[in-house]
Amino acid sequence: MGYGIGLPADGPGDCTGPADIFIGTLDGKTISEILRPENLVDMGPREFAEGEVGYDEQGRVATYTVAARDVEGVIGERLCIYSGGLIGMLNGKKGYESIQPGEVLVINPDAVPGFEYQDPYG
Repeated sequence: MGYGIGLPADGPGDCTGPADIFIGTLDGKTISEILRPENLVDMGPREFAEGEVGYDEQGRVATYTVAARDVEGVIGERLCIYSGGLIGMLNGKKGYESIQPGEVLVINPDAVPGFEYQDPYG
């Protein structure tokens, strides 16, 4: 896997394989991206992940609109993201800050033109 990251072969739940959120630096440049984006699939609404998934023109998962009671980790499971707990950080939230109903979260930075990661700690 890229950046020295290992992922399990199987995805969360019924997913065929995991996608992963990577946030880090390389040669002094901040990088935020989805690793294995081909595994980013909407497996359907479930308790604590009932929001709406947005797609780009190519049909790739791009964004997620938060519904009441949604939880980052469960949103990650729904979208086959191994590290779903990083969805908030990808969207500029500190670890203690909650996602809010109606908030539109970037899921795949490559599918959202103009997206620039804002480090919540930097």
